[in-house]
Amino acid sequence: MRTPIATPFTLPACLIASLLAPHPVAGQSGFFIRLASEVSALSVEHTKTVTIGGGSSASTSSSSGFGTAILVTGGVRSSASAGWMFGSELEVVLPSPRLLKGTIDPTNSGNPHDVWPGRWEFSDKLGVGGTFLAGRSVDGGDGRIYLLLGVRRSWGDFATGGTNPETGVAGEDRERLGHWPLSAGIGMTMARRWPVDFRLRYFRSAVDWVISQPDLGLDYDYVVSGFALSVGVRRESDR
Repeated sequence: MRTPIATPFTLPACLIASLLAPHPVAGQSGFFIRLASEVSALSVEHTKTVTIGGGSSASTSSSSGFGTAILVTGGVRSSASAGWMFGSELEVVLPSPRLLKGTIDPTNSGNPHDVWPGRWEFSDKLGVGGTFLAGRSVDGGDGRIYLLLGVRRSWGDFATGGTNPETGVAGEDRERLGHWPLSAGIGMTMARRWPVDFRLRYFRSAVDWVISQPDLGLDYDYVVSGFALSVGVRRESDR
């Protein structure tokens, strides 16, 4: 007897098969709350562009790390015919303190608009968001597998600095800015007295922070992206 061999396509194939398989007819709706912990692997890419006298120079660096957050979510769901489930939810994101640091390298081209070397930072703050869910029940029961698409309004502290290589004088620009991470992923709910919920999502956002002076333009671009895994419990109430 041959043992089936799992491949990288096994999980996506099972997900698609579950979504497309026939299910018994059901129809109900209700409210739910979800309390979850989330672990994320985050990468931040920072590009600093200096413009003087019609010319410009740019330098890019990146940094990565891990972080955690507590998610408090409330939403509504509706179960349609053939086992389909649709829902929407609002969430509050409470991240743990996390600080990513990087170093901008100088361009050293000899032009007035050369990028000076310096340190930069990014840290997470409070976030709120919304998510849409679409999936199907598993084996006709209360377990579900679903796709999710969402957006968050997140706030973070952004900072970038530079040191004049000729004088050694250092300066820093720092600002708390909002950004809009878009996310997409998959989720699974296991039927329990308090259903257990697993979600894996990819997220990405971009921030363009511009400082303009009469003879100087500074453009700070940040791209924040990564993967997040959350595990939570749900409390549901049918209407």
